[in-house]
Parts: sequence; structure tokens; C-alpha cells
Amino acid sequence: MATNVEVRPCGATARAIHWGTALLVLSAWVVGSTMEEFPRGGSRDLAMQVHYSLGVLVLGFAALRVAWRTVAPPPRTEAPGWQRLAATAMHLALLGLTVALPLSGLFDRWARGRAVTVLGGLPLPAPMPIPGRRLWGEAHEVLANLLLAAIALHVAAALWHHFVLRDGSLARMLPWLRGRSIMPPGS
Repeated sequence: MATNVEVRPCGATARAIHWGTALLVLSAWVVGSTMEEFPRGGSRDLAMQVHYSLGVLVLGFAALRVAWRTVAPPPRTEAPGWQRLAATAMHLALLGLTVALPLSGLFDRWARGRAVTVLGGLPLPAPMPIPGRRLWGEAHEVLANLLLAAIALHVAAALWHHFVLRDGSLARMLPWLRGRSIMPPGS
């Protein structure tokens, strides 16, 4: 069910932001999922600082992505309207979650009166009193699970486009796939 739609790859900057964000999110998730297993003390403190630093970098990459999309919008595809709408909704959800998740983590620390130190010692003080105490920690966990679900859907959609529709969409972020057929003709 291949389509003959020409798909222009995204630029190198958009790809770098995309894959940089993916690497940061994966790293923050791995550290965040394991940091409570460290014994209290220096190792756990370091893991927490790494997790906070990765979260702040995710937030920075989200801002960079918004800025970049403003000056260099992604190429338009010729996909059906419902697919473009679904893709836009997914990208907005991913962007919103990459902003909300690190902010909820920061708000969690600040609302409980705890320090946030990132990037090897840079303190991030609360910009104002943050109400809510543990509510932010619960929100952070829910948002992390929502982000994982959104990423899973995003990956599934990319694989569906590549293996089922064979429309070249995945080649936008993986240009070396451009022009490669994944199935022999007629299959």
C-alpha cells in the first residue's frame, strides 16, 4: 500500500533538536527511574542533580524547538487531512509534555522548599512561592507516564508510516532511509 508522495526531509537543525530531545528525555527517564535506588548520600544526590539537569535541558530544547519551528516550519506533507491533524496534535502533545514535565519537577522541589541545583552546581531558586507541596510530585509522575505513552504512539505512527503506508515519512527524520524500499516491489 505504498504511496507515491514525495517527502522532503527535515533540515539538520530540526533533526538535531528532535534526536537531542529524544536522547535527553530517555536519559532523564532512566536516571529518574533509578535514582531512588541509590543509597542516601553523595551518589543519590549526584543522580538527582543529573536528573534535574537533564530536565532543564529538555525544557531548553523545547524552547529551542518552538523558536526553530517559528523561523523554519517543517515541510508540508501531502497526507490526508486527518493524518496531518493527528500529527499536529501529537507534536503539540509532545511539545506540551516536554515543557510541563520538567516544570512540574521544578515546582515539586520548590513547593517542598528544596533546592534545585543543575549543571554541576548552578542553583535554580524558586522564582516565587509555589503552593501545592506534594501535588507537583504526583503531577510529575502522571506527566512522565503521559509522555511515555505519547512517545510510544509517536514511534508506532512512524513505524506504521514506514512499514504499512511506505510513504517516506520516517525518512524526514532519518534521511538515509530516503528512497529505500523496505519491501520488494509487488509484495
